[in-house]
Amino acid sequence: MLQVRGVSCRFGGLVALDNISLEVKRGELVGLMGPNGAGKTTLFNIINNLVSPTTGGVWFEEEEITGLPPHEITRRGLVRTFQNVRVFEHLNVLENVEVAVPENNKTGFLQNIFAFSKIRLSGRFIKDKASECLKMVGLASFSLRSSSSLTFGQQRLLGIARALACKPKILLLDEPSAGLNREETLALSRVIEKIHQKKIAIFIIEHDIEMLMSLVQRIIVLDKGRKIMEGTPDEIKGEEKVLKAYFGRKRGCPI
Repeated sequence: MLQVRGVSCRFGGLVALDNISLEVKRGELVGLMGPNGAGKTTLFNIINNLVSPTTGGVWFEEEEITGLPPHEITRRGLVRTFQNVRVFEHLNVLENVEVAVPENNKTGFLQNIFAFSKIRLSGRFIKDKASECLKMVGLASFSLRSSSSLTFGQQRLLGIARALACKPKILLLDEPSAGLNREETLALSRVIEKIHQKKIAIFIIEHDIEMLMSLVQRIIVLDKGRKIMEGTPDEIKGEEKVLKAYFGRKRGCPI
C-alpha cells in the first residue's frame, strides 16, 4: 500500500535521510526504530508532506502522493498521529472526535438550509462514528467529559480515536507511548492490537523496544538517516549493528 522510494532529505548541510526505501503492505503492522536523530519523524513528515524530500518520492496504493497537501493525503486513507498531544479543550471528548469525521464537511450552506432531515441523519452518523472510535480506544464512558479533564495517557488515546475517525487504511503512530507509565503503555498496546485486528495497516515509531517487539511483524531500523537493517523482531534481536547504533552496546547484551 505504502512505498517510499529513494527518499533523501537535507536541511542545509545536514543529511536527515539518505536514500531511504521501504514499504508497508496491506494489513501489516510495521515498526520503525532508531536512536534520537535517526530521521524517524522526518520520514513520517515526508510521508504526509509536512516536509518535502530533497530526492525520491512516496506512493500510496500505486499513486504518487509526493507534494500533495496533507489533508488530501489523509483523505486518501493515510492518517497519522503526532508526538505532541493536542486536544480542543473547549470541546468534550466526543466532539473532539466528531470534528475529524469526513462527513462533517460534505454539506454546504445552501444544502443545509433546504435539507434539515439530511442534516439530522448526517449528524447522527457523525455522532455514531465518533462513538465507535471512542469505544475502540476504551474512552466510550468519557464521551461527555471535558477533554481537558483527561489524563495525558487518555489524551493520547483520544488522539488515536480522532485519527480512526478519518477512516485510515494505514495508521502512522509517532511514538504513541511517550510519557506513559507501564499500565498506560499496556493499555495502549491492547488498543493497537485491536485496531490491527480491523485489518488497518499500522506503521509505528516507538522507543519502547519491549512494546515494539511484542506488537509488530517487521521492524525497520534507521541510524543517522540511513536504513541499517530490516527484519522480524527475532532477526533484529541481538544484531550487533542494531545494538551498537541504538543502544551503544556490544554483542552479548540482549535487547
